[in-house]
Amino acid sequence: MGFLDPVESAKVPAFAHEHLIAKRIRNRTHSQFWQSIDPPPGVKYHEKPISLVGGMPNHGFFPVTKLDVHLASRPFAFDSGSIATVPGQTTNESELDLQTALQYANSEGQPQLLNVAKSFVKRVVKPALDDWDVSMTLGGADGIGKCFNTLLNPGDSVLFEEFTFNPILNGCREYGGTPVPIKLSKVLADGTLGRMDYADELEDMLSNWSKRYPKLGKPKALYTIPNGHNPLGVALSLDQKKRIYALAEKYDFFIIEDEPYAYLNFSPASEKANYELTNDEFIASLHPSYTTLDKSGRVARVETFSKIFAPGSRLGYVTAHPQFIRYIMTCNDILTRAPSGLSQAVVNNTIVRLGGLEGWIHWITLVRNEYLRRKNAMIKAFQETDAFKKGYISPIDPSCGMFISLKINLPEERKTETISLMEKYFVKCRVEGVISVLGGNMAVDKEYSKERANFVRIAICYPEDASVLVEAANRFGRAAVDLFEEL
Repeated sequence: MGFLDPVESAKVPAFAHEHLIAKRIRNRTHSQFWQSIDPPPGVKYHEKPISLVGGMPNHGFFPVTKLDVHLASRPFAFDSGSIATVPGQTTNESELDLQTALQYANSEGQPQLLNVAKSFVKRVVKPALDDWDVSMTLGGADGIGKCFNTLLNPGDSVLFEEFTFNPILNGCREYGGTPVPIKLSKVLADGTLGRMDYADELEDMLSNWSKRYPKLGKPKALYTIPNGHNPLGVALSLDQKKRIYALAEKYDFFIIEDEPYAYLNFSPASEKANYELTNDEFIASLHPSYTTLDKSGRVARVETFSKIFAPGSRLGYVTAHPQFIRYIMTCNDILTRAPSGLSQAVVNNTIVRLGGLEGWIHWITLVRNEYLRRKNAMIKAFQETDAFKKGYISPIDPSCGMFISLKINLPEERKTETISLMEKYFVKCRVEGVISVLGGNMAVDKEYSKERANFVRIAICYPEDASVLVEAANRFGRAAVDLFEEL
């Protein structure tokens, strides 16, 4: 599927938010060098012409004839429980073969993997729109960048949670967007169970926008990591999402929902963990998506295979209104073309070998279980440290994701020194032998957020097992004791 072909566009349901689409997108035209000419009256074309149009090499030129992918039965079980095959050719409609995967392809992705993604979204995410669509991307960052490309004109304002995965700010600025931070005052002020509540702060911002930001136009979009926030690890409640979506409707901005961590969903460390969830129980435990509230088409949900399959696959997808997806596909056509055919074949055929959709959901549950074990082990280890018992630190028990935020409870009278004191804590952690990310380094505006930057982000994903995280918690604790003894 190429650019906005008039015949194809006529099949797309009406989109109520064309005014939010960037001018560059609406001005794009489709250029092609091949054509089809209708036969003149009385002329009949050959029924089986020899087509020499496409510059596609015959599959006989491909040096690979078959791939065997040895699969683990569960995370950290390097036992090659079964083999997923990518054959040279196949008659199995759910599989991708090398003849197809190694060839040029449509920019929205191979039909087999698109069907997997659509089935997954229907089964797990459950969008409220009567009609929605999916386009494959080259991972989450690529999907977000294409959303920015689709929405932003130079000078447009974009709302961000004040702490965020701030490399994504570069994608916003690339298309002329101006990031504006939303204060997260409640997240770090509510003990060890963080709250991702900011609807009040956002409503106050929007109702006073022209006074606070006289040089900026009203926001075009909100970029949010609502479930398993990076860096904070917390999730927005459904009530908060409803309020924020209502604000989007009232103040007319688009929502870009970045969801790399939503399926790594946790129960609190204080509760007995359930590692035997059925697929239905797992799905019911997940935090609802903004797409479950969206009936007007102002939400794009960006997903990735990086956290539940592998980052090197460079695969993800965007779910949104069909017309928005067609705009995303124009970005694909111009910027990247189709995602890697080999990656799509390996991921798709692995899912087929795991048992299709239900087997894939089960695998994701197993991945979630391992992260839950790690998270609980580290939270409990923090709670055993002298630093925790003395009130120097508060680990925020994450709702989902790969990160634990450790709050350093600096004295109120030293709040103005937060950045320098946190840098001092970072040095003491290095002396103890543990490294993390300073919260201030993940701020949209470090000066704006400096007094709320009294935390570090701890990644629980790379160590080989939970014992490493337990030792790390002890080191973080000793560094905190050392810091407070000098205050």
